Amino acid sequence: MAMDRLVPPAEPPVELAQLRAHLRLEEGEEDGHLQQCLDVAVAQFDGDDGELGLALVSQQWQQSYPHVPGAGGSVELILGPVATVEQVEVFTPAGGWDAVASPELFELGGRFYVRARSWPRPGRCALPLRVRYQTGFGAAADVPKPICHAILLFAAHLYQAREPVVFEGTPAEVPLSIARLIAPFKSWWR
Repeated sequence: MAMDRLVPPAEPPVELAQLRAHLRLEEGEEDGHLQQCLDVAVAQFDGDDGELGLALVSQQWQQSYPHVPGAGGSVELILGPVATVEQVEVFTPAGGWDAVASPELFELGGRFYVRARSWPRPGRCALPLRVRYQTGFGAAADVPKPICHAILLFAAHLYQAREPVVFEGTPAEVPLSIARLIAPFKSWWR
C-alpha cells in the first residue's frame, strides 16, 4: 500500500501568532526558530506519518492498494476523518485506469471504508487500485481544541528545550499532558 498527499492543507491548525502568544514573546522575536518548532509539532500529529493517524486540516490524499476486492468488497482508508471520496480507479488489463462506478464511503467503528457493488478486473500492476479522498476535520477552526493545545505545548517544549532535557542523568520525555490531550483522538489500530 502507498499513501501520497496530493494537496496539502491550505492553513496550519495552529498559527505562529498563537505560539508566540503562548510563549509570551514579542512579534518578530526568533520567528524562524519558532516556525520550525511549530512545523515539527504539527508534523508530529498530522498526516500519514503523524502520531494520531489523522489529517487535521482538510487535505487531499491518494491511497493505493496491491489488490482489488471482489464484488461487494471494501478497502479501508487509513487516514481519517474522511469527508469525501473523490475518485476510485482500477488499473485495467488494457493498461489504463478506469473509474469505479458508484463507490460508497462508509464508517464503521471510527474507521472509514470504500466499497463498490462491482469492482473491475485489474490488470498487471503492483498497486492496481487507487482511491483519492478528502480528509481532515475541515478548516483550522474545526480541529479539536485538545489537539491544537497539544501542538502548542509540543512546539513550546521544542522551543524551550533546545537541548535534550536531562534530570539526574536520565533523559526526560515530552510532557505527559500532551499524551493525555491527544489520547481520545489517536488511532490505536494503525
